[in-house]
Amino acid sequence: MLEDPGRPAAVQRLLQTATDGRGGTPLPWIAAPIRQAERALDLRCGIGALAGELAPGRWLGLDVGPVPPRDGAWLRGTADAVPLRACAVDAVCLTLLLPLLENLDAVFAEIRRVLRPGGTLVALVPSATLRSWADLQDVGLLRAARRDGWPNRSGLDHASWLLAAADFAVLGDDRGSFQIPVPDAASAAQVVADLHTAGVWSPRASPGTRRALTARLAGSAGPGRVVPVPLRRLVARR
Repeated sequence: MLEDPGRPAAVQRLLQTATDGRGGTPLPWIAAPIRQAERALDLRCGIGALAGELAPGRWLGLDVGPVPPRDGAWLRGTADAVPLRACAVDAVCLTLLLPLLENLDAVFAEIRRVLRPGGTLVALVPSATLRSWADLQDVGLLRAARRDGWPNRSGLDHASWLLAAADFAVLGDDRGSFQIPVPDAASAAQVVADLHTAGVWSPRASPGTRRALTARLAGSAGPGRVVPVPLRRLVARR
């Protein structure tokens, strides 16, 4: 997987600042299908943004870095080598992770191993198709950023097919429209950095593309200015 030490914080900011038309963040949307799970494994959980959406004792985070000093159950490991016994959890969550994974066979094998029969898999990925060209005034630059690629492009364009090929029954495939405010030039730079680092826009975008996006957004920043963040939530069953 493409590693970036800034990714956990970028994902956290994105999930807490992007909002839909009713002011809701993506976090409750991600958590909704797994709220009843007795134990939900959050793969590559970062800082643990999803932990607060589940009842105490039901969230289990796994990441490669040091265990953060906060409440909740944490494991240190990788997505293709989970330090849990077989059938240990009722749900698994992949948040903005699928397009970044390269060893998919091993990752899905581990998910099938630790997930109980009938368990739920939730995957949040960037939405590969925009609902409306009008959503993005800067669509030319954003398309250029997307062409730079992900480590696993199939996790973006063919996420539903990947889950089905890994022996999961896909129960839901929904898209949500979120947006992040860009009130000033400083926030424009942060938004561009976070969207690339978190994996909503290609993390492999060239420095020139990132500078061009930042300049364009900074030039039009101000009250009411927003950047659309189209996301896709897939729900599958073991």
